[in-house]
Amino acid sequence: MTAASSSGALPEGWRLEGEQLVHEARLHGWKLTVVTLLSAPWDGPTSLRIDPPDDPPAEVATDGITAELMRSISLAEIRRTAKELRTRLGRSADEATTAAVLNRVETERDYALMAREYVHLVQRGYRSPVTRLAAAWGLSRNTISGRIRRARAMGLLDGPPGRPADRLTDKARRHLEGDDTRVAKRGRNDER
Repeated sequence: MTAASSSGALPEGWRLEGEQLVHEARLHGWKLTVVTLLSAPWDGPTSLRIDPPDDPPAEVATDGITAELMRSISLAEIRRTAKELRTRLGRSADEATTAAVLNRVETERDYALMAREYVHLVQRGYRSPVTRLAAAWGLSRNTISGRIRRARAMGLLDGPPGRPADRLTDKARRHLEGDDTRVAKRGRNDER
């Protein structure tokens, strides 16, 4: 998989090396390299490396790795970008199945796919499945919440009034018929 073919251009300082998403930056002359494994069960970095400046006199003037240098690393920003890129690459570590990510949800089948992911999270006990889907898919919480309300109004989700929907309706299941078979076949083909 290449960055160009799967996600368009990556942000400056980011590159894809096989199963590694690599970020490089300069901090006070030092070289920062952060690696995120696409196969990891988390979205944050897997390793962080700080190498000294290339210019030996600069190394002496820096006084080594300092607390100031460490504080200048925006780990929150790196983590957020890595998570977004993993989602774009279809490799989110979140419980939400990234194969169901739809930029536009228009048809009843689209809503049924999205509803299935929502119900999966509700059944797994997540306190805020809307927030989890929004983070995993790179969409706003309001967008996901509106789509969930619409899916319920369309008769695709069911549950107790005033509580999160916790099951798909027969109508939603009809839209998804054969979908599990296709996913299983795709998984077997990917193993070859």
